Amino acid sequence: MPYHDKSRDLEKQDEEKKDEKQDEKNIEVVDYSKLEVPSSLQSLFRYVETTLKPQEKIMTITIEKEVFGEDRSTFVLHEDITQFAGVEEIGATVVALYMRCLFDNLKAANMLNMVGFIDPAQVSVNAGSLTERSRLVANRLQKTDGE
Repeated sequence: MPYHDKSRDLEKQDEEKKDEKQDEKNIEVVDYSKLEVPSSLQSLFRYVETTLKPQEKIMTITIEKEVFGEDRSTFVLHEDITQFAGVEEIGATVVALYMRCLFDNLKAANMLNMVGFIDPAQVSVNAGSLTERSRLVANRLQKTDGE
């Protein structure tokens, strides 16, 4: 049986932890008050900075069945909002909320028959096998009204 040096493993783990801490220090903090954005978005930033972030709160939003084919609740963290506001890469939660708003606008314009939505969290790479995701898309397409 080969000799295994546990002290090397511990040293390697310590180095990895140091690298992670260094990465955390290198994160750039954005001053959202200096961004040129609409006042409503500035209000959202202030809410995030004064309420959500310090109290570690989350916002729960319900997306009705008619949007994605089933009722769904989603949870928005302060990180989701700051990523969106900072024009950074966003996740499936923010995309789903955008789709929800788009749904409302299309409904108001009587244009829902032109589009259909699929929950991005259900078809992302992390959501199951390719077969399961493909089946979900196929089922969603079959439920359309054909227009």
